[in-house]
Amino acid sequence: MKKKVSAVTFHYMIITGGFWMAFCVVTAYAAVFLHGAGYDDQELGIILALGNVGGAVLSPVLGAWIDRNRKIRHAQVIYALLAVQVLLLVLLRVNPRKSFLCAACYVLYLAFMMPVNALNLDLCVRLEHAKAPLNFGLARSMGSFAFVILSTLLGILTESLGYTMLPFAGLAVIALQAAGNRLVDRDLRGAEERIPAAAKEIQERASSLVTFIRENLGFCLMLFGTIIIFIAHNTDGNFLINLVENLGGGPAVMGYLAAFTAIVEVPVMMFSDRLPKRWSRVQYIRLAFVFFVLKTLAYALAPSIPLLFAARILQAPSYALYTVLIVGYADEVVSRKDSAKAQSLAFSMTTIGSVLASLIGGSMFKTTGVRPTMLTATLFALVGAAIAIAATFIRKKTAGSR
Repeated sequence: MKKKVSAVTFHYMIITGGFWMAFCVVTAYAAVFLHGAGYDDQELGIILALGNVGGAVLSPVLGAWIDRNRKIRHAQVIYALLAVQVLLLVLLRVNPRKSFLCAACYVLYLAFMMPVNALNLDLCVRLEHAKAPLNFGLARSMGSFAFVILSTLLGILTESLGYTMLPFAGLAVIALQAAGNRLVDRDLRGAEERIPAAAKEIQERASSLVTFIRENLGFCLMLFGTIIIFIAHNTDGNFLINLVENLGGGPAVMGYLAAFTAIVEVPVMMFSDRLPKRWSRVQYIRLAFVFFVLKTLAYALAPSIPLLFAARILQAPSYALYTVLIVGYADEVVSRKDSAKAQSLAFSMTTIGSVLASLIGGSMFKTTGVRPTMLTATLFALVGAAIAIAATFIRKKTAGSR
């Protein structure tokens, strides 16, 4: 019998889709906007790095603040973040030329956008702990699908209307996120009423960060490996226009390519609960790490636009597989009392990878060119995968789990 999508899952789809469309605007089209405004690759890398650092710092600060102030709702914090983004987008539209104000607004826009995902993941953890009927894999796949739609549309619009239309897209996405968060907050209120008192006690006894690292050394070492992997992953993602232009394409081609990359993620995310059971979750994650290396190498060696499209298929068994399984894997290997901390750290590591990719990639694309930069990224992916895979065996030996 066919399963119906629950209201909670549908509402979570809206906030997931909204965030990844915002990510499309601010990150996937960062090069289009900032190049149009007059910034070079190195300056682009610095702006993205500063924005990601801001987001990486702000995310755990806001999470800890919510934990300490139980009367503060996630939705209230998210509305405040969205309001700041509205102001910054208006300023970017008014002043879309190279200047200190433009760079500062873009850095702050990115910094205030990124924490929304950390709060969304915390919402996911809290809903699941309260036994709410949430299908995270399905909801996350809709995030990729939303990315596909907007990326395709923006590729066409920026080529015909110019980069200055991007702030309008950002404002539209903010409206969607605001509506979705109102619905999810209502779902969470209902779910929280059913949380047993004992579960709340567990949250209050959560470990300090130092204790968490000591008790979960294998998991934390795996996250260190993912930082290095995501340097490679984001070298491509943050500078996709460079790869496309190197092969003779433009913004429209980049939009189609980003959309195609996202759409190949959807089946893996949507049907992640139907993966063959002969492999455990950790074995699938190890496989994803291997495919991160193969994916980056394929991007580096692609000699034409059609073959670059073909190489994007490897996004499915790498990024898509890792993204949809890491939430459950963290919940599996880390004590329930530290579950939210584990989710937040997993997200922060990918953000740090994006920061380093922006700094390293921005400099290398400018000085050495596309292929040497992507081959260097492949080396990063190989080192990161080796560390991450080895770390999963440390967890197995120390925790005695699969």
